[in-house]
Amino acid sequence: MIVLTTTIFTERPIENLNWVIGVLVLTMLVLVISKVLFTNHFYAIGNLEQFVDVNDNQQIFSLINQFLFAILLGSLCVPYLTQDYDYIFYLPITKALMVGLALILFFWLKFFFALLGAYAFKVTHNNTFNFRVSSYYRFYSVAVLWLSVLIFYFSNLPKLPIFIACISILIIVRAWQFVYRTKNQQEQISKNWYYNILYLCALEILPLLVLYKFLTIW
Repeated sequence: MIVLTTTIFTERPIENLNWVIGVLVLTMLVLVISKVLFTNHFYAIGNLEQFVDVNDNQQIFSLINQFLFAILLGSLCVPYLTQDYDYIFYLPITKALMVGLALILFFWLKFFFALLGAYAFKVTHNNTFNFRVSSYYRFYSVAVLWLSVLIFYFSNLPKLPIFIACISILIIVRAWQFVYRTKNQQEQISKNWYYNILYLCALEILPLLVLYKFLTIW
């Protein structure tokens, strides 16, 4: 075990990664506080059906996970961002926060356009169910990101494969979530297949393509 740990993790890197340690510690602290405040959510985290039935402050729990998700993903993207604006965002933590802020803005715009599209197409969804399912899978995405950031910055492993693996896992988790929601709302979805195709292309696939072009161009 010691040999394996030594092989994977390095000694303290020469570059200043105090900001990464700060992000990891603070996000873990937030998770610990969340566990104290939202005991029922964490108790049901291994069972989606049980989690959906929890009625205690689901909105706040979801917002916390959304914030952690955005900050951790922003931290993971920092090495791949352009240096053209370093005179403004010269600190890595500043870049991570700006990416996180952009992601949070994207989440809210996505939510707004989903509601707008549902209204335009006269689509009725169980919004409470969808919200809780999304919150459940977002928690697992946060766990994946936390481990990915740790390995990404403090291991001997190549960074790009770690980044690709992390994004791939996040996509799989998102796809799993979409499949689960589809299976549990088949009657509604079958009536509005055109809306769901539009939603899948415009709000699920297109953002991934934009992220890919964004990173490759930068």
